[in-house]
Amino acid sequence: MGDVQPGDAEELFVQLFAANERHLRAFVRSMGLGWAEVDDVTQTVSLVMWRKWNEFEAGTNFLAWARVIARFEVLKARRTLARDRHVFREDLMDLLADAAEEEMLDHSNEDFHEALQKCLQTLPDKSRKLIAAAYHEENGTIRELAEELGKSATALYKSLDRIRKKLQECIEGRLQDQGEVTP
Repeated sequence: MGDVQPGDAEELFVQLFAANERHLRAFVRSMGLGWAEVDDVTQTVSLVMWRKWNEFEAGTNFLAWARVIARFEVLKARRTLARDRHVFREDLMDLLADAAEEEMLDHSNEDFHEALQKCLQTLPDKSRKLIAAAYHEENGTIRELAEELGKSATALYKSLDRIRKKLQECIEGRLQDQGEVTP
């Protein structure tokens, strides 16, 4: 940790972690974990980060460092969940992680969230409710939600993918109109 005093190092860790926890959770979620797994993995990531805190170089990108640790912890969690046939392969997880990192770097969070909220409002009620149900913490896994809705998990994934693509196009269009995204 270089010039940072021990007490200051602890305070710096807490400040940086608190400022970035939401982004870290979003990164972990983007790798296809359910909300319960996101909570577990994020907690594990915070513990690993704390243990490795002396390896962090003050003044470097805290979130980038945290994402490297998170990526490894997600892969570990995936291995323990491998009994579930809907678990993605590691190469796909790497692609999701890379895409999530790129997306986080491409957009300012406030503008992105504002665009997301506006784009959600443009969706048909059925699509908006499906997205809300899929991302609501209490709903469990996609498979459980699919059973509840009387659909197959594959059909639900396809529906969600179509809706996410529409949202992505809408968000990119809004951000481009604001000058946030270059064509």
